[in-house]
Amino acid sequence: MHDAFQKANDPLTYLTSKKEGYFSIFRTFCRGATSTTVLADFVGNKLKEAVRQAVYKKTSRDIAGEMRADNPAFKSNRAHLENCILASLADEENFDKFMKYIHFPKQHFEEFISQSVDKYCWSGENPRILQVFRDNLDSFNISVLRTISRSTEVVQDKNGDVPMWLDEFCSELKDDLQFARSDLKSVEYQDIKDINFLKEAMATVLENVVADLKKDFSMESSTNKDVSRTTPQEILFKQLCGCWEQCPFCSAMCTNTISCHDGDHSVTFHRPQGISGVNWHKTDNLVTDICTSFVGSDCRLVLSEDNKIPYKNYREAGPRYAKWNITPDNSSQPYWKWFVCRFQSDLEEKYSKKFNGKGEIPDQWKTITKSAAIESLQ
Repeated sequence: MHDAFQKANDPLTYLTSKKEGYFSIFRTFCRGATSTTVLADFVGNKLKEAVRQAVYKKTSRDIAGEMRADNPAFKSNRAHLENCILASLADEENFDKFMKYIHFPKQHFEEFISQSVDKYCWSGENPRILQVFRDNLDSFNISVLRTISRSTEVVQDKNGDVPMWLDEFCSELKDDLQFARSDLKSVEYQDIKDINFLKEAMATVLENVVADLKKDFSMESSTNKDVSRTTPQEILFKQLCGCWEQCPFCSAMCTNTISCHDGDHSVTFHRPQGISGVNWHKTDNLVTDICTSFVGSDCRLVLSEDNKIPYKNYREAGPRYAKWNITPDNSSQPYWKWFVCRFQSDLEEKYSKKFNGKGEIPDQWKTITKSAAIESLQ
């Protein structure tokens, strides 16, 4: 807060921030330039960064919009995206990625979206994102050129001066660009009388600005996240995120599409608890049962040797459990049964436990094919 106050109110900090601009004006005058040329160059320098940021912002929105329309994974809601991610994981059959998804779902979602965006943006010899950059740059170029002409007409009709032209110019651009009128206070040259010449000088400067930006927008480094304020990845993630709370027993994600929603957490399908490393009490047997079957049974939930409660009273186990709504139900998803069979040895090695005894894998599970598991997601 102190730094922000100093930046806004300290004269030395203010002058230091304007040093580059003032030096540019001084250098241009030393080369014998007219006041009109100096003004046009100064405005052009400010305009260049404003246009750059506007192109980044609109391109991010456009790419995100295109992916929502064209990419099957992003056409619907978070639940649909999750099913697409699960289908992708099954196709790839990478156990480490499965574990990341199970234990760190939010991070896995972010990576999936980021990889999908990169693939969409950079595939082929003429990357899509560079096409969108150029199209948006052309659009802003036309808009600024139109604004230069309109501002000139208004000022000439009113027999106005440079400050009026700058007022009109900035006012016209305010909806399209972050272009502050206050940044131009130092170049309100009263000796400029030929507003039409200013119009021509601004058009020339704009042509140079656009040429420079076209070079920038022809390379991958132009998408540097440090430059772009909001990326397509961030837009998509914000649009498709929801609640990231995980079931305290099986780690399934709450399916609510609102991150801080009212009411209880819930999921459509719970998973065999052994997927998250849960084992039967006093054994190394991983659990194949699902949460919804436990709450409808006479099993007890072991919190400690001296604290065991009926599973159906799981909400009494503490805050982590109290906000979950798990209703008795024997339905389960074939997908996770296939997963347990496919990665049985990996799961046993990871958790140093076995699918034995009470955790014996049912023979019926072993008949589920990968294609059937993926179809069950639909």
